[in-house]
Amino acid sequence: MMPLMIPSALRLLLLLPTILVVPAMALPEDRDQPIEIRAEQVEIDDETGIAVYEGAVQLDQGSLRVLAHRLTIHTRDQNVTRIVAEGDPDGEPARYRQIPEVNAAPIQAHARTITYLATEQRVELEGGAHLRQQDDTFAGDRIAYDIRERRIAASGGRGGEPVTMTIQPGRRGERPAEPRPD
Repeated sequence: MMPLMIPSALRLLLLLPTILVVPAMALPEDRDQPIEIRAEQVEIDDETGIAVYEGAVQLDQGSLRVLAHRLTIHTRDQNVTRIVAEGDPDGEPARYRQIPEVNAAPIQAHARTITYLATEQRVELEGGAHLRQQDDTFAGDRIAYDIRERRIAASGGRGGEPVTMTIQPGRRGERPAEPRPD
């Protein structure tokens, strides 16, 4: 049975580029880059189609980087259906960083849980959700982004915390400022 698991595990890894990098949100060449995943332990269950990476997980593909305590990849019929990145329950949230297009500032996000639903083409950030690109920020307890419709829905916390946004004045044609030497 072990020889059957290896090809399925490799198929799972080969399928990741098709769903991890959303063309509308990433550099075109990211999709063609190799995927590197590091974790303290990995469990791949070929029968259920679930792969779980735990402990200081780091996934890199081109400009994409996901950091999590636990990363779970769900597949059905050899297609990835859902990816869930979870932060450390007692510490750091899950983190996402990617450059959306050439010469653009990176998009950065963090939340207790970051979920990508492949079929719905939706990204959900839950628990202290925060998005940032350059100086523009969007924060709430929950943020959902519909990739197809390019819509964001957000909600504050149950304790009455609001959704907050900071949008800087337009900077058309400007490149991100270069860091100054001290």
